[in-house]
Amino acid sequence: MRHLAWALVMASGKAEKLSAGVEIPFLYLNDRPVFAHSLAAFMQCPDIDGIVLSVPRERAESVLGVVQLCGFSKVRKIVAGKPGHAPSMAAALAHVPDDVEWLCVHDPAHPVLLPDTVAATVRSARRHGSGIAATPIPGRVVAAQKGAYVSECAGGDSLWSLASPQTWSVASLRQAYPASTKERQRFSTDWDAMLAQGITPRLVEAPPSFRIRGPADLEPALAELRRAGLA
Repeated sequence: MRHLAWALVMASGKAEKLSAGVEIPFLYLNDRPVFAHSLAAFMQCPDIDGIVLSVPRERAESVLGVVQLCGFSKVRKIVAGKPGHAPSMAAALAHVPDDVEWLCVHDPAHPVLLPDTVAATVRSARRHGSGIAATPIPGRVVAAQKGAYVSECAGGDSLWSLASPQTWSVASLRQAYPASTKERQRFSTDWDAMLAQGITPRLVEAPPSFRIRGPADLEPALAELRRAGLA
């Protein structure tokens, strides 16, 4: 029996905004919104059976139009997100069917997403219980404040930079983000939520994950998409 895996694209919650007040997932990058590049990767990954897309309520109708125009047929539900990561996760999980065992959670501010990276995190989860895209940090790593050296980070070659996506079991995510607000803790990341349950995250080596943080990142992001053959 094949254990189903879905993707959850979190384009809601406390989103980063540019000076114009537009959330990063809804800026246009090349010929489509930023979030659409992530959906395209999940569409091309055979390990993903369905997609839930969490967006601000006021954007749901326009997002549906993009999904239909681009032919993103794996999108099963567009969910109205809520302020904060934990409430948005709980709202999205309510629309994941009970026969789905794994959920690949992705931040669309990382638009350079390879289908192979998605597949690697899902396969790691099926084998080890979790799969987190990460990149080894080569060389010496130091801590600094305003460019001034503070201390050297221990670890050497064992240091990794966490990225997106991250695949976890649906059961663990539901335990971390229950429907009841009284029982829900305010985890700001899924990593923290899983560690609180005693789950040991399993890292999957992936290419460096470019993240859009502001206006200056849009052109470099497009260059990275083209370099990866995704645009």
